[in-house]
Amino acid sequence: MSSDLLQKRRQKFAWYFFGIVSLSYLMVYFHRVAPAVVSDLLMAEFNLSGAVLGNLAAIYFYVYTLMQLPAGVLADGVGARKTIFWGMMISGVGSLIFAASSILGFAYLGRILIGLGVSVIFVSMLKIVTEWFPEKQFGTLSGMALFIGNSGAVLAATPLAYLVSLWGWRVSFSLVGGVGIFAGILTLLLVKNRPSELKLPSPNTTVKPEVSMGIKDVIKGLGAVMKNPGSWPPFAVFFGIYGSLMAFQGIWGLPFLVQQYGMERFEASSNLLIIAVGLVIGCPTVGYISDRIGKRKSPLLTFTVMYALCWVAMLAWPGGKPAPFVLPFLLFAMGFFASGFILLWGCAKEVNSTEFSGCAIGLANMGGFFGAAVVQPLFGWALDKRWIGLVEEGVRIYPLEAWRFAFLLALVILISTTLIGFLIKEPKQKIF
Repeated sequence: MSSDLLQKRRQKFAWYFFGIVSLSYLMVYFHRVAPAVVSDLLMAEFNLSGAVLGNLAAIYFYVYTLMQLPAGVLADGVGARKTIFWGMMISGVGSLIFAASSILGFAYLGRILIGLGVSVIFVSMLKIVTEWFPEKQFGTLSGMALFIGNSGAVLAATPLAYLVSLWGWRVSFSLVGGVGIFAGILTLLLVKNRPSELKLPSPNTTVKPEVSMGIKDVIKGLGAVMKNPGSWPPFAVFFGIYGSLMAFQGIWGLPFLVQQYGMERFEASSNLLIIAVGLVIGCPTVGYISDRIGKRKSPLLTFTVMYALCWVAMLAWPGGKPAPFVLPFLLFAMGFFASGFILLWGCAKEVNSTEFSGCAIGLANMGGFFGAAVVQPLFGWALDKRWIGLVEEGVRIYPLEAWRFAFLLALVILISTTLIGFLIKEPKQKIF
């Protein structure tokens, strides 16, 4: 078979495997933002304060953060296919435990297992992208991955709210667990780690000849990635962007819209859906722009500054909060411009060796989820500090002053980490 035909066959399988793995990544985002839709139900059922509710949502991110470096080691050393399979098995069981929990401790256990399982999916997905697609398409494919992931966030907004209204949050999360287990089995049966397993050529002529690496070799490579100064600015920038975004989209957005705008659950979740739509559109857009102009840093910083201005608008709007007619546009802009974070994985990957791309992506990814783990409960703490004691049906009602204090805290963190972004090294443009 000719070289051209082999490359065409490789391309066909590349998209086929990307589609299969996408189902697992869809579940990652679903679990990430689903607590926002049921936050008031959880607060009332388990009698939670804002800080404790923030921690219940954030425990996913604590585990996710700790697992990003091991996820890179597993993707590079064990292989993406098996890593995704076991990840989805664990997250599926976690979702079932969360749905069945009668006490807060079991709810925490369920969220821990969910975070543990889904923590390995994204790094493994980008490992498959690295192996099966040309390097020049990495930004675009990263954007497409986030397009798919945020489709999961879309499902975790109004559709989940509707499902919860029909069957309750317990049945809904049980169904989600079953879908996750199915996605893992599908990956194990159908996906291959790299083209050589099907006797197909690599898409990248610049990649070094394939060598067999064990876990010990990958751990040594991880050390080299961590010693590389260029690996850390992407970590910091992702901390600020994703920490602030998940504080709002992942848990506190729905209570804010209900308490300050008088919205019902469906209307509030539909407004949160607008953030996900912004991300869905923004991720492939910024990825395409980056690949098209051959730059990572400049589009990243442009989008990040615009995202920060959205938070400024939340605080500076006359009357203390955005007018209702402006809110949908502002929420869309938040999602659209926050999508610049997808370029951070390329910034980290492209300043490290290709064979340790999983480790490099894992380290950068760790920053965002560490940010979410820190900012979500910190946001809740800020709300509690300005709480005046009002409770309705077991749910704490926070005054506008409390929300503004929490927004200000998130903005300060975001601006601080954005400044670190100017230290990011623009990767060498050999791939364009």
